[in-house]
Amino acid sequence: MSQARIVLRDAALQQGERLLKVTRLATLTELINVMFSRYGRHLEETWEVLPASCEATSVRPEPVSQLVAPASIPETDFTFDKPISGL
Repeated sequence: MSQARIVLRDAALQQGERLLKVTRLATLTELINVMFSRYGRHLEETWEVLPASCEATSVRPEPVSQLVAPASIPETDFTFDKPISGL
C-alpha cells in the first residue's frame, strides 16, 4: 500500500474529527479513504459546472386566451351535528 502525507487546515481537521465521531471510524486515514471511495467520482463529475446555454433569450409570458373557471365544490349532506353511523 502506498503512503502519502497530507496537511489539513484547522477547520478541515475539526470537521474531520467530528466526522470520525459520526462515522465511528478509527483514524483520519480511514475517513479519507471512505470519502475518496464514496464521493470521489461525484466530485470529479461535478467539479466544473458548465452553463446550459450561453444564449440570452427574452422570456415573455403567453397571453391568457381564456379564463379558467374555478373548480366547483361538490355539495354534501354532511353536517357535524349528526352522529357517525355505519362504521
